[in-house]
Amino acid sequence: MNSFLKSVILSVLAAVLLTACESNPQNVDVQLKKSAPTPLFTIYSGAINKMGLMTQIYNTRHLRIMTTDIADNTGTSVATSAKIPRDITEMVKSALNSIGGKVTYIPYDPSFLSNNMAVGYSEFSNKLIPDVMVSGGITEFDRALVTKGEGTDVTLGGTINNQSVGLDFTDAQKSSISRVTLDFNLVDFQTFAGIPRIQAINSIKLNKAVKEQNIGFQILGSSFGVKGDVKKVQGAHAAIRLLVQLSMLQIVGRYLAVPYWNLIPGAQVDQVVVDRVMEQYYNLSAADQIRKTQELLFIMGYPVNITGHNDAQTQKALQQFAAKKGLADASLSAKLYWEIYNSIPINYEARQKRNLLNNQASNTHLAIAKVAPKANKKNLQAAQVQQKRRQAQKQQQAETGTLKLWTDKKEYRIGDTMTIFFSVDKPMYVRLMIVNSLGEVSTLFPNPMQSDNFLKPGITYQIPPAIADFSLDINPPAGIDHVKGIASKNPVPANAVHFDKNGDFDAQKMKNFPIRASVPVVIKK
Repeated sequence: MNSFLKSVILSVLAAVLLTACESNPQNVDVQLKKSAPTPLFTIYSGAINKMGLMTQIYNTRHLRIMTTDIADNTGTSVATSAKIPRDITEMVKSALNSIGGKVTYIPYDPSFLSNNMAVGYSEFSNKLIPDVMVSGGITEFDRALVTKGEGTDVTLGGTINNQSVGLDFTDAQKSSISRVTLDFNLVDFQTFAGIPRIQAINSIKLNKAVKEQNIGFQILGSSFGVKGDVKKVQGAHAAIRLLVQLSMLQIVGRYLAVPYWNLIPGAQVDQVVVDRVMEQYYNLSAADQIRKTQELLFIMGYPVNITGHNDAQTQKALQQFAAKKGLADASLSAKLYWEIYNSIPINYEARQKRNLLNNQASNTHLAIAKVAPKANKKNLQAAQVQQKRRQAQKQQQAETGTLKLWTDKKEYRIGDTMTIFFSVDKPMYVRLMIVNSLGEVSTLFPNPMQSDNFLKPGITYQIPPAIADFSLDINPPAGIDHVKGIASKNPVPANAVHFDKNGDFDAQKMKNFPIRASVPVVIKK
């Protein structure tokens, strides 16, 4: 009996050993191909890169963004021996810094700054200050939501001369699904208050499949074991990188109000962006609504002029666009504006057309800034005669009303951008100018992009407008500039504005325009 059992076991062992070269899991994927290092690309890498181009085409405001430390808030990374990363800050940094365009990433490293200041290598005053800050982390990690397994176990064994002899073979297949969730919020850097509705909460499912082949041998009391695992795993770290990239696209797209979903295959329209764009549209004057629509049509390739008037060319372009989209109504409306806004191509040709528009606006603005002060001096006598005639025609009385004027900051550095806000409590015409420290005067409002300067009460206006096609850049010299404004029931021509030698309004010559405002602005190098 023992001889027969010994013969059977040795035959089985011999067959297994003869086929070990083919079935032994140690022979699976042991030859590694050598290759040069390659950059890591994901399905969202292209969208991240195109987001910067989108900000340029839509001419958004410049966004300076910082991130705090972004980590695993669940503690699972420690409990599971780093099945998910403990810190994903670098992933967030890489995603933000890859955007480019009008988005600038600013690192958060206070110890580095303080050390450099201590040794005199750098001054903090020369550093860029962020507008917003990203906070967040890994908030959920649910493991093994679904687990499936199947397999086969074969065991043969016995004793020969009081010594154990045996064979164990296992063939198992396992699969499971887990889920990871990331939360991000955008915080205003100056106030440290959260920006409503500008957040991203996204989850991803991790699919893990494992196939195991285990063979163990025990002969004459000595042990010899081999184990090979064939695994196909969607790495949690790689999956979280996808979540980070998607979340940063969402955060930046929502804040800048651009249709970022057009960059992501299969993505849906984000209602947060729709609401912000519609709010911006309704805050524009009728002329600015037309002008903004004309700019978008021009970028799309329609031959329109940026006039602020719904002329024949504009109507024709609207009809052609509506027909292309299958829309029944081609009249300018918020609905049609949104359709146009959401249809802008994201390519270098569109950016070139946007640059052309910006250059035209810049040249026109410079012409106004340079010619207006000269015209004031040249036509001073004519302006006085005209003013007296106006006074004779109207028995002008002191107007009642208020012009409120303020800027987004009190101090700026050369290279910064400025935003000016203003409002009136009665329907009035408004003219704004800036007088720099050298006494040079530039007209800010009305301008080629905002020609309608008749303001309505209860509305806060701004330069640049909420949907900006240009920016107010801070240029030399350093010193104290003054933003000045005049409001009146009647239009205020440029040649009716007079300043004294100190750069203040000439009260005597401008007594018929008593509603005035002035804001000092400090310009530093």
